[in-house]
Amino acid sequence: MTSPSFWDSVLEADEKLLWTGRPKPLFHWRNWQLYCAAPMAAIGLLAAAWLFIFTTGSKGDMWLLILPALLVFIPARATWQQLKTYANTRYALTDKRAIFFHIVGEETRIKAYPLSRQTTPKRKLTLPESVHFLASGKGKSQALGFDFIETADELMQNLQRTA
Repeated sequence: MTSPSFWDSVLEADEKLLWTGRPKPLFHWRNWQLYCAAPMAAIGLLAAAWLFIFTTGSKGDMWLLILPALLVFIPARATWQQLKTYANTRYALTDKRAIFFHIVGEETRIKAYPLSRQTTPKRKLTLPESVHFLASGKGKSQALGFDFIETADELMQNLQRTA
């Protein structure tokens, strides 16, 4: 994604590339929204099974603990899929738009948002930091931005220049 021919095919003739980056989420308590779905599901399902065994007096029904534990694979798989998506995502900021790249095999999917949708940049306390600076434009105002980026300070400086 750094070759000049790639950028020539993506950027408009009068557009200037200001910043590029990619998400690199770390396993940390600050990233609880990404990593805590599976452990929380496990705790909840095992607590429900334990409560059921305790209240009904079922002895030897340990399968009631195993069956809910298998259901933990559903949120664990969702977390794994999200991590794979982040691994295949790249970000770019130009003087005109914010661009999100998602690489799927040999294909690169691109979403671009004009900087006219730019809002006041807000840092999210993830590790590394996330910066949300776009309004989605869909009904409820949901902030969009670049998640888990290591160079948040550099991005913030470039966002101030474009504001």
